[in-house]
Amino acid sequence: MKDLFVGLDLGGTWLKYGVAGADGKLIHKGKKPSHGQDSREVIFGVMEEAIAELRAKTENVGVLRAIGVGSPGIVDYEQGKLVGGAPNLPHWEGADIRGELSKRTGLEVYADNDANVMALAETRLGAGRGARNALFLTLGTGIGGGILIDGELYRGSWFAGAELGHVPIKFDGRKCNCGNFGCIEQYASAPGMVQTYSELCEKAGRTCPEDVTTEHIFAVAGEDAEAAETIRLTAYYLGVALSGFTNVFNPEVIVIGGGVAEAGDAFIRMVEEETKRLAMRESGSRLRVVRAQMGNDAGTVGAILLAAEGYAKHKEGRA
Repeated sequence: MKDLFVGLDLGGTWLKYGVAGADGKLIHKGKKPSHGQDSREVIFGVMEEAIAELRAKTENVGVLRAIGVGSPGIVDYEQGKLVGGAPNLPHWEGADIRGELSKRTGLEVYADNDANVMALAETRLGAGRGARNALFLTLGTGIGGGILIDGELYRGSWFAGAELGHVPIKFDGRKCNCGNFGCIEQYASAPGMVQTYSELCEKAGRTCPEDVTTEHIFAVAGEDAEAAETIRLTAYYLGVALSGFTNVFNPEVIVIGGGVAEAGDAFIRMVEEETKRLAMRESGSRLRVVRAQMGNDAGTVGAILLAAEGYAKHKEGRA
């Protein structure tokens, strides 16, 4: 029977889940409300239901070997525990993801930060496929990041590495949720773009439309000078941050995902141009900045790959 692996992509609103072989090709997927505002017991119950569904759907296809979980916050990969920072899941900090799910399912469990597992999907199977050294950013409500060095995820000394959204680009800038000022997240996330647009409209003496979204900003940029300037500034701000990352890590490719990146390839080209312009020539001349390819499945597939790779290493250790 084929070895199969479960991927769970946990968010504050939804739990997305799927099952695949070690190749990451989804056999079945689904999503359920995560009940992220509720207790850990409730969230683990939702996960258990999803795993039971996947087990039933694949009982004639293969054998479930391991579970991978992508979770918001800082995750101790070695212990499979959440050790900090998941504001959309107020009761989740300290959750023993590995211990609890192993007890409930009898399977090996591997857990990591959600941006890390998305980075794994994009660098193994998506836009950064084949790269040994790569950066991944997801631009949405916030900015998440992942770093691949010599083909392996870089997690840092205390699993708090790759917090790429919290690199300051303006030392007298906007107050960030992390407590610092001027973080790139405050300028290149979706709320950051909307704030830039509102400030530019106010400066121009015009009223900003209500309920502005990044989709609106990109859609009207051809005839709205403030929208066009917002996009230019956002590309510049990203270039400032990414050029710094490029000088430090010298990646082959930077993959950008999330809602802001869905604006299209023209915006990504602007970001690439700014990054190369600002980076050291030796670091940035051959750099590619590309749009993510895995879409909404990135977290699920990345969690599957996390489980498959962890299981393979564990199996080698047992041999």
